[in-house]
Amino acid sequence: MFYMIEFDQKPGVNRKQVTDAYQRFADHFTKLLPQFKLVGLFSRDLYVGHRPQYLALWKFTAYADLDAWEKLWTTDEEGRRLAQELSDLAQDWDAKVMTKLL
Repeated sequence: MFYMIEFDQKPGVNRKQVTDAYQRFADHFTKLLPQFKLVGLFSRDLYVGHRPQYLALWKFTAYADLDAWEKLWTTDEEGRRLAQELSDLAQDWDAKVMTKLL
């Protein structure tokens, strides 16, 4: 299963700021929830289409893993701080859980 997050950067924010903030966020959560693996953070280089600028792709094995993430989220102040840091740089979030078919 895959968790896909799409977003754009806010005006005035550069790629390095987004990349650094996402790396801190990913390092934190993969340490606490090793069942989630960051496949990658991707950015469009050619502006074909209108959005998103960024796509983060996470791999996990079961819906129960989402329950573990939710449980951690309720008590993890550092994780929420890192998420807010990232949120301050990004806009137009869209996320979905997907299953690979082929």
